[in-house]
Amino acid sequence: MADELPDHFCPGCAKPQKAFLRYPWYFCQDCVDRAKDHGGQGIGFYERTLHGGLAWYDKADPVRLHKNLISVYCLIDGRPVMISEARFGGIVAEPLNNHVFPPKDDGSKYADLTSKTGTAAARAKMTDGE
Repeated sequence: MADELPDHFCPGCAKPQKAFLRYPWYFCQDCVDRAKDHGGQGIGFYERTLHGGLAWYDKADPVRLHKNLISVYCLIDGRPVMISEARFGGIVAEPLNNHVFPPKDDGSKYADLTSKTGTAAARAKMTDGE
């Protein structure tokens, strides 16, 4: 059909995905599940409420989390990615490239887990539970 969007393939594993114009190059959930910090520790993500509030947690200690973020920069298979809230709920992971730059701010709403220093700073902001 002429009105259908072109196929999309996950940039991590090439698995076919539904195309979304807002997120033209997003990772599939299987690849997001392999997200890690700079030190190789597995991390997970979720949207805290129906009204938003991205949080990340260490898979080895899921009780401790870093919440109320806009974006998390981490690694999927060694590749830098940005995890953020999707427009209508859920999360979306996209490769960091020349169209998606990490913000320049005080770091209060962003967690950069792609470096040793950033990972340490983000882990220092983790709290127990909700």
